[in-house]
Amino acid sequence: MKCAAGRKTKRTLVVVTLALASCRAPMQAPTSTPEVVPLYFVTSSSTDSLLRSLAATYTRENSLVAIVDQAANGTSIAVALDPTQSSDPPLYALTTYLPNLDHLWAAPLGQDGIAIVVHPRLNIPQLSADDLRQIFTGVVENWLELGGPDLAITVVSRDAESDTRRVFEQLVLGQRQITYNALLALTDSAMLDVVAQIPGAIGFMSMALVSGQVRVLPLVGEVGDTPVLPTPLTVAEGTYPLRTPLLIVGSKPPEPGDGYYEFIVWAQQRQAQQIIGERYAPLP
Repeated sequence: MKCAAGRKTKRTLVVVTLALASCRAPMQAPTSTPEVVPLYFVTSSSTDSLLRSLAATYTRENSLVAIVDQAANGTSIAVALDPTQSSDPPLYALTTYLPNLDHLWAAPLGQDGIAIVVHPRLNIPQLSADDLRQIFTGVVENWLELGGPDLAITVVSRDAESDTRRVFEQLVLGQRQITYNALLALTDSAMLDVVAQIPGAIGFMSMALVSGQVRVLPLVGEVGDTPVLPTPLTVAEGTYPLRTPLLIVGSKPPEPGDGYYEFIVWAQQRQAQQIIGERYAPLP
C-alpha cells in the first residue's frame, strides 16, 4: 500500500445489494444476514464525480460495502478532518487540498492539474505564472497588455472555500489576494458557464472537469519554454506547472478490516488507477 504521511451537502448512496432468488426449499434454520459496511467520504466539486466512478466499480465487486458520498465545500472537509473533533462514523476526504491541520494522515491516488480556462474565441496564445499573478490580482485589466485583443479582462474565481481555489492560490498567488472585482462561481459547472459567456473571461478549474464550452490555455514556466497544456500525461511527467496531489485524507490511518483500508489499497492498484487515469494523472 502506497501511503504517505501528510499533513452542497448532497448525499448519494452507491450500493449494490445482494440478489435473492426465491425458490421452494426445505425449511432451514435461520441464518444471520451479512451487514453492509458503510464507508463515509467527504468530497468537493472537483472530486465528487471521481468518487462516484470509483464507488460504482468497487461496490460491484464488493456487494457488502456501501460508499456514502457527502459532497461538501472546503470548510466542511477541514471540519470533518479536525482531529480534535470526534467523528462517528469515521470520515475520510477525497480532495486535492490538504487542510492546514496537525496530525492528518494522507494516501496519494494520483495528481490533478489546475487548468486555466478562457472564452473559446479569446485570441491569446499562452500565459506564464507571472501573467496569471498580474491577471488574478487585478494588476493587468486588458488583454492588450499581454499581447491579446483590446478587450477587458473578466476574472472568474471559485468561492473562498473551494479546494481548487486554495490550491490555485498556493501555486500561483502566494500571499497575494484575488482581485475584489472577480466574479464568483460556486461550482465548476458555473465556472464553465460564466467563462463561456463573457468574451474576456478567464478562470481556473480541475483539468478533469473541463469541457468544450471553454478554451484551455497552455502555460509556460519561464520565457522561452515550450507551452504546455494540462493532461494526465503532462501532469504525470511534471511538465505542466500547476499540479496538485489527489489524496484520501483522514484524521487517523485506516486499519485492516475497517473497510477504508481495503478500499484505499484497491484505489492505489491497477483497476482503480485506470479509472483515475482517464481524467487525472495516476500514480507512477
